[in-house]
Amino acid sequence: GIKAVVAIAAAAVLIFNTAAILASARPEIEAANAAWLPGLRQHDAKSIAAPYADSGLFIAGNGTVTRGRDAVARMYEARFPKLRPIRGGIEQDGLTVLAPTRIIEWGRGWLEMEPERAGAPPVRSGGSYVTIWERQADGHWRIVRNMAF
Repeated sequence: GIKAVVAIAAAAVLIFNTAAILASARPEIEAANAAWLPGLRQHDAKSIAAPYADSGLFIAGNGTVTRGRDAVARMYEARFPKLRPIRGGIEQDGLTVLAPTRIIEWGRGWLEMEPERAGAPPVRSGGSYVTIWERQADGHWRIVRNMAF
């Protein structure tokens, strides 16, 4: 009946909008993920923190919360003196629209640092992450919550 046609039409619009929302966000999300490792290697905290909203949160695996883009940049700056040459990456496992202006991303990130002394094994760290992205008033997608596990 007509209710089924309306439901199908509504579902088609939702699917179209979801695809359009992902298409609008994906370039900024991919650019942020691609900039993470070079930012660490170049000790460029501003480029790593740039995707965060002004009030975005970074929640570390131990539960420590860093609030705001500037604080996230300072958090990374504090880590740089301890960094030795590194390899690493982000492996995104999923990206889903939660609302017209909110997307959830999840996956795994990892780093492998050269050992302090020759012959020692490299130091590897990393784990799962969940990131909430929101479209801001200026149209850009920004991280409002980034949780590392």
